[in-house]
Amino acid sequence: MGINMASIKLMEEFGILGANRNVLDFGSSNLYDATAAEIEEFVRRHNHRPRADLAAWAERLAAKSGKDTSGQAINGAFVGELLEAAGMGYDAIDIAAGYKTTIVDLNSMALPRKMAKKYDSVINCGTSEHILNQMNVFAAVHAAAKTNGLIMHIVPSIGYVDHGYFCYTSRFFFDLAGYNHYEIVDMWYDGALSNENAFASARQYQSIFPAVSKRLDLIGMAERETRIDRTPIPTISISLIYRKKVDIPFMGTVETSTSVGGLATRLLRRYGSRR
Repeated sequence: MGINMASIKLMEEFGILGANRNVLDFGSSNLYDATAAEIEEFVRRHNHRPRADLAAWAERLAAKSGKDTSGQAINGAFVGELLEAAGMGYDAIDIAAGYKTTIVDLNSMALPRKMAKKYDSVINCGTSEHILNQMNVFAAVHAAAKTNGLIMHIVPSIGYVDHGYFCYTSRFFFDLAGYNHYEIVDMWYDGALSNENAFASARQYQSIFPAVSKRLDLIGMAERETRIDRTPIPTISISLIYRKKVDIPFMGTVETSTSVGGLATRLLRRYGSRR
């Protein structure tokens, strides 16, 4: 996961980042495409007594946020380093080691108790779509935020055919807000960032699953497969900011737009009070 300076500045504008705020990052985020001047200015805006070597440190961090000679991200700078230098608290949870990271497998583990109701801001910038247990990950986000804390999601919505496991609809985020009494501070889409191919994953897995190879062999021969292969798919992300208004247990969502008949009594009892 990575966050660039443009996104950092956007988070400042919404108050997600600011002096003395305590931030939890879902996924230990790398810092991308930062200049030394941007880093130094950010730190000075929030910390009136910055580190003595700020200019030299900003140069080093900026260099590690860039790309190598082949154009690949160096992945040597972390958002947590920047936030701490600016006087903020920072923690991350991830399945892999990273900066100030607690190892938590959100497929099977709850948020550690020491992290519950601790954070002024909780950010999920491209992590939740990689986790199979969606109920658990959004429950962990909810549990981490203080009352009146801010939650920011930046995740795939359209396209991203070979990225993670999920793309999200706006309906999901609106229903999540309704069931959990979140205030929606703002929401928007970004993109199209690039175009993808519907068969991208199929091409990667065809050597493992023979039936997939048979389907790919139809490209150039069958009208349906050929047309789909030639159709560029835009990648569009959805961004949404919540304010957690009340301290209530997390509630998942139930989507009934295509249901025929009434909800079962036990579901009405479970979800009805929050709808």
